[in-house]
Amino acid sequence: MSANTMGTLDLGQRYARRAEIIGKSIYDHPPGVTVLSSGLAYPPCLPDVVREASVAASDFISESMQYGPLMGLPDLREAIVDFVKEDGVEIGVDNVLVTYGAKNALDLACRVYLEPGDRMIVANPSYMTALQIMRSHGVNFLGISQDDEGMNTDELEENLKRLRANGERMPKLLFDIPDFHNPTGITMSLARRQRLIELAKEYNFIILEDDPYRRIRFEGEAIPPLKALDDAGVVVSLGTVSKILAPGLRLGWAIGDAGIIRRMAMQKADGGCNPMAQRIVVDLMRSNKMQYHIDEVTAEMRVHRDAMMDAFAKYLPDAKIRRPNGGYFLWAELPEGSDAERVAELGIEHGVEVSTGRLCFAEAGPTNFLRMAYSFVSPELITEGIKNLGAAYTQYKSQA
Repeated sequence: MSANTMGTLDLGQRYARRAEIIGKSIYDHPPGVTVLSSGLAYPPCLPDVVREASVAASDFISESMQYGPLMGLPDLREAIVDFVKEDGVEIGVDNVLVTYGAKNALDLACRVYLEPGDRMIVANPSYMTALQIMRSHGVNFLGISQDDEGMNTDELEENLKRLRANGERMPKLLFDIPDFHNPTGITMSLARRQRLIELAKEYNFIILEDDPYRRIRFEGEAIPPLKALDDAGVVVSLGTVSKILAPGLRLGWAIGDAGIIRRMAMQKADGGCNPMAQRIVVDLMRSNKMQYHIDEVTAEMRVHRDAMMDAFAKYLPDAKIRRPNGGYFLWAELPEGSDAERVAELGIEHGVEVSTGRLCFAEAGPTNFLRMAYSFVSPELITEGIKNLGAAYTQYKSQA
């Protein structure tokens, strides 16, 4: 078939249902805009890994240029054991699976547990890309609201009691981000964490604890991760180097009961993850270079957060915003009844891209929220971007 006739075949009936819709991806960015929509790394803070890559490609060439072990390099798994021990998580290498980032770990957990129609508990709102992954497994969501302490465990308990009393299908999994939640910035209280684990044991579901931002803390005392409080194997922790080193390394991990971890490993279509990147991360973890990098990123992101907070106060004071104590994201609530999606569309015309909060709700939610990331561009561009967003909001109000 010639190239000129390639587009004439009617292959639409062959597409899977999940592939029927072609729309704008959250990873697509219009040219020439200030990107405040995506948690990309700040380019000046990307780590220099020239030495580590050179060592991986020379001293470890027979390892780094080969297929990797299914579970991950033993050295990296041991390094992860040591890394999470600093947060009070006591595990062995059998509890660690190396993955292509935390999203890959989430997908593997969903593959292990979910059948189409199963219920999954999520916070409302939640991480938009995680919701996409869960939807691909045909789940029914049980959305639970949040307050300043995190997921509302009283509301969750009421829903679980109702489902059980009615003989309905009980949830198998719960997904949440307890530290510097994406998108709200909320950090779950210790009491809520403890209660969540109690409910998981009582109602027999697994907690998927997404933990990408924990080390990016600006203020406040650290609260133990859910996995450190887990005395019954009900928590699977999902980690990544994307926010603490570089997203381009595409490495993360899952930590949990050895039986769960092994089942997740057997769902991997790729076999072992990139051993070159694994060897680089091992060296960074075992030196003080990684901790130095985390400190550098944290200090820089604190400045970025403050710049965005100040810009909102000056250029978009109608928005209510919560001051996150860490992480990459800011969540803005426009006055009730506002069409944040329209504001985001006008933002593009004014040269700034933000995300509509609609994407962060498992089902139809309020329409007046926006999600911003302060991670990718300089404080000066953040200020300019929010100034342009304020102009877009002013235009929206004049047209409403």
